[in-house]
Amino acid sequence: MSNHKISAARAGGLLLALGLHLPAGSQGLVAGLADLSLEQLSELPVTSVSGRAESLRNAPASIFVITSEDIRRSAATTLPEALRLAPNLQVARVNSGTYAVSARGFNNPIANKLLVLIDGRTIYSTLFAGVIWDYHDVVLEDVERIEVISGPGGTLWGANAVNGIINVITRSAAATQGTLVSVTRSVDGGQQAVRWGGRLGDAGHLRLYGLNVDRGSTRSLADAELPDASSKRQVGFRADMQFEPGLLTVQGDAFRGGHTPGSRDVPDIHGANLLARWESRFGDGSPYRIQAYYDLQARDETLVLRNRGSSYDVQFTHEPGVPTGQQLLWGAGYRVGRDRNDPSPLVLFIPTERELSWGNVFVQHQWQQARWQFTAGLKAEHNSYTGVEWLPSLRAAYQHSARANTWAAMSRAVRAPSRIDRDFFLPSLPPFIIAGGDGFESEVANVFEVGHRGQQGSNFTYSATLFRQHYSGLRAGRGVPAVVANRIDGHSQGIEAWAQWQPHDAMRLGLGFLGQRKKLHVVDPPADPSSIPNLGNDPDRQWKLRARFDLPGRTELDLHLRRVGALPSPFVPAYTALDARLAWQVTPRVELSLLGQNLLDRRHHEFESAATAAFLARRVYLRMVLHL
Repeated sequence: MSNHKISAARAGGLLLALGLHLPAGSQGLVAGLADLSLEQLSELPVTSVSGRAESLRNAPASIFVITSEDIRRSAATTLPEALRLAPNLQVARVNSGTYAVSARGFNNPIANKLLVLIDGRTIYSTLFAGVIWDYHDVVLEDVERIEVISGPGGTLWGANAVNGIINVITRSAAATQGTLVSVTRSVDGGQQAVRWGGRLGDAGHLRLYGLNVDRGSTRSLADAELPDASSKRQVGFRADMQFEPGLLTVQGDAFRGGHTPGSRDVPDIHGANLLARWESRFGDGSPYRIQAYYDLQARDETLVLRNRGSSYDVQFTHEPGVPTGQQLLWGAGYRVGRDRNDPSPLVLFIPTERELSWGNVFVQHQWQQARWQFTAGLKAEHNSYTGVEWLPSLRAAYQHSARANTWAAMSRAVRAPSRIDRDFFLPSLPPFIIAGGDGFESEVANVFEVGHRGQQGSNFTYSATLFRQHYSGLRAGRGVPAVVANRIDGHSQGIEAWAQWQPHDAMRLGLGFLGQRKKLHVVDPPADPSSIPNLGNDPDRQWKLRARFDLPGRTELDLHLRRVGALPSPFVPAYTALDARLAWQVTPRVELSLLGQNLLDRRHHEFESAATAAFLARRVYLRMVLHL
């Protein structure tokens, strides 16, 4: 059974210029992007592991935080490129605007075992339970941090948080006051962003932005230009309003790209979302949060995929008061998704339109016993296809000292069926090659992890995690025509490790390594021979080295070297890539930088066989960031 390749969007358009007045005393200057020491980074509060703020050093999970300063001091121009900074993620660029992103394997453009959130909004598609990355551009200067967890998080985040969670957290409106203009250009495209922030009454703040993205085409093995150049325009806002009982946040985005009629490489896409979140306390002082959002995503490729999906989501969480040394968190949520796929010459969904729902309730209890910390949690999640799924987890952490702890975890996670598992037929008329999968059930992972995180002195931090993940009921094709079924079992195991060292105030080095082995087998042969390769194409190892230097004359040099092992099926050779940034702080309000990507070779490809792959060329960008 072959996976569908989702490609980038193309559209013409101009950046929406927000010619608004900058209030006196505005913030958001480069000086406000103060770098944190390694010791301060260890104390950085993270929320994605336990659902409540805790220091990065004490979080009992394999978590890496990409800070706003990391992003600023990189050559990244898109969100997936920023995710390359995390050593526990696999990121491969498929073509001009399409990426494959995963944690702990199973990587492909429709990877479905990684949960991604932007400011608390789950962004996976109801079509295949994964992320269509060309839908989700952000103003990188407005990102506060990205929390990247490798490993399951089903108890808090539900189905599909099987191999990892990416939580993108943007700055509050109060932290982005003033006007920012960011222009990144090369001969192969770039992006422009304008953001304005101002007061909203006496107790609120507002942020507005406009973003234009255009990406140049890639080239084939024969050095022919491929028709995958894309562009998109996007606008959005965020408002944070402080009232006496609590904080109200309202934010939203809208985008449009492509042209009509769309094609596989240049689809017509559009979408919008609107989120509201209320954070307050009950009369006894215990905090709670209510969040609701609406999300629309539409894609028309004319000959292949013609999809429109929308979802409504509401969540409630509460942290009741409990005795000292304990924390209790519970919550509930409900989501409704409507998915419509109009027939195309190549693809048919039966039925054309379906409404799906997910409901959940969870509880998590954490308690301290001397140097030990224990966390037990359970989520019951109901979905339209398989009913109730139980997602338990148990974590234990031992604090050796104020600077080191060891943790272990056992978890059960599932990847619930999506429409592409149950309702997908190829081609759109008989005889079919793929004929649905009405009996497909959830894929299950039982995961065991042990990790250690520590700090030596004030200038060296490290983290290492060993994991083993047992899978049952993974997706495969059965018979002729192929019917989607749960026919693959197996396991993956590996190590994730990284360290940061600051030998001098003007120098910082970071090293990351990921090694993994995956062994899968068909439970009830025969099966479609492409079934196991179609689950994902992963290197058995990769490493990354980052170096940052503060040079004289308000100049910065940043290097990011990565080595990615060969992909087995289809074969993709191993490659080494170097990205670099050279920046000059002209004034406190003006920064100029030269960005280089893939500097070590003329071109290489990162996914798919060479005969059909998009080859990525060396690129150089000029970036200017103005704080007006």
